[in-house]
Amino acid sequence: MSDFAIYAEVVEKVRRLMLAYQASVKAEYIALCHRDGSLIAEVGNLPSCPEPSLLAVLGNGAYDSAKQMGGMLGGENFQSVSFSGENRSVYISSADNALLLLQVFPGPKLPNRVEDFNRLLVEKLLEAVPTFTQNTSKLI
Repeated sequence: MSDFAIYAEVVEKVRRLMLAYQASVKAEYIALCHRDGSLIAEVGNLPSCPEPSLLAVLGNGAYDSAKQMGGMLGGENFQSVSFSGENRSVYISSADNALLLLQVFPGPKLPNRVEDFNRLLVEKLLEAVPTFTQNTSKLI
């Protein structure tokens, strides 16, 4: 479980940053989740996915698998994982040691420079909410 409290005003600040990012990259859905699978904030919706918390847990599993693969490949430190389907693409990245950003985009390809835009969002989130970097839980 998470070892820090998230207050309503903090969640609202996070949601505003995520909404601005969502509009700029045209993401269908974005979730900021703790590495234990807890949803911290989400914007957008996925009508085909009635249980977003399950998506967060599966995203964590996919990210963990990528980290393990990196270790097997000589210590490669993978920072993100992505998937492409016929109708949607998914990008999952670390936002901090205990946080992940899960992003769903329409279409089979990720937007150009998604890594750069994602990095900017992470910087803004960590700057806006110092609590995230004070987390003592290191679940990676």
